[in-house]
Amino acid sequence: MKIKLSSREMHECQILGQDTVKICKIQNLPPRLDTPDENRVLSNVQGFRAEYAVAKIFGCDLPTLNVVTDGGVDLWIDDLSVDVKLTKKPDGDLIFDSFDSFKADISILVALTDVDNVVDILGWIDKSNFESVAQDRNYGYGSRKVVESVGLHPIETLWSEVIDSRYGPG
Repeated sequence: MKIKLSSREMHECQILGQDTVKICKIQNLPPRLDTPDENRVLSNVQGFRAEYAVAKIFGCDLPTLNVVTDGGVDLWIDDLSVDVKLTKKPDGDLIFDSFDSFKADISILVALTDVDNVVDILGWIDKSNFESVAQDRNYGYGSRKVVESVGLHPIETLWSEVIDSRYGPG
């Protein structure tokens, strides 16, 4: 499901991404990857774009700046905690460092597209299903837990469940 962000949303993501990197530098926190600052900012901006797109389609609160940590939860869809993951590949993988790093109830995978203000929500999975189907894969920096995007549930199924929970008769 491709989602277009408005100019305002793009601006807010830019500011959040820049602020995140600046706060980390002020706190002397080492970057997760050894990259120049502009790449760190871009990675953070892109991550916020993914989170904004998910928040937009579910009508939940937008992501905010977290000074210490988000505890593995980027968003809340009603009472459901969500970890939004970003891939730069159109059919990328959902990756966690370990099963323990999957802290939220569900994870949603979002891919970048060729258009800056458009992202593609590839699908979702809950923690228990992730743990039962994930494979170990090494991308060159140690073994990670991985589910390919084709193994995820379509985002429309989650949206339908959320809407039914909110507004359904039962």
